[in-house]
Amino acid sequence: MTDWRSVGIGFGFQVVFGVLAFALPGIGTVFAGFLAGLISAYLTNNGASVGAWHSFLSGALGGIIVATLAGVAITLLGFALGSSGLGALFGGGVVTIGVLIALLTAIPSAVGGAIGGYVN
Repeated sequence: MTDWRSVGIGFGFQVVFGVLAFALPGIGTVFAGFLAGLISAYLTNNGASVGAWHSFLSGALGGIIVATLAGVAITLLGFALGSSGLGALFGGGVVTIGVLIALLTAIPSAVGGAIGGYVN
């Protein structure tokens, strides 16, 4: 059974650490996911595999939500600037690429979750 409380807390840390990760492009995002996964799994308190699952969920959820919000913002900006079709197309592409990146960046979160679950 999924502990949504730990997933939600991990998601919160994912967002906070993700914002701070902009200072270190590339490695900052990996480190942010790893730390958020570590915290989420430690709160789950059910072992490495369950911790990895909960951390993967929190990392993927955080990335998907941020990608969706960015896509909507870019689409609205495109409409506001008068490039109706182009703005919508670009926003949809951002969401698609963003969701793919979100799932790939959830992997360090799952690794951190496995370690956090094992430690606890």
